[in-house]
Amino acid sequence: MQSLAKAQATMRDLKERLEKRVSGSASIDTVEASQDSSGNPMLFCSDGGVKTAGNPVIALRIKSQDAVSKDVFGNDLKAFGPHTMEVAYELDGTEGEPSRRDLSKVMFEVGKLGFKTEVKEIADATAVSATSMDATSPADSLEYDTQWPAKGI
Repeated sequence: MQSLAKAQATMRDLKERLEKRVSGSASIDTVEASQDSSGNPMLFCSDGGVKTAGNPVIALRIKSQDAVSKDVFGNDLKAFGPHTMEVAYELDGTEGEPSRRDLSKVMFEVGKLGFKTEVKEIADATAVSATSMDATSPADSLEYDTQWPAKGI
């Protein structure tokens, strides 16, 4: 079973940082917490909370992976498993619907986390949601120089 505690705590911290970064912005000015059907934490950055197709929306989701390792006696130990951050936004023709400035703010904060990051570009006229993220292959995958601790307490 996967532990979502680390992912949820990380999203709470990220939500606070993004709220400070987008406050007073003319475009994306709202950050809302959510979760997908599997319980993975999500954030939706939008303009006034409007998350419909054609509006600037950036969705973030952390997916944790099972990372059960064995101790010297062969017993299962839960490790702090690797996490993947998904960043998704709707395309408007060939450009992203959110402005480059808004997207760079989000990517700057995500980059600090050290997670593997998958960028997903959702098709034009399709709302950004967990469902559309699941149906879209990553346009880019960013691997940071991370080292995962082997064991949890």
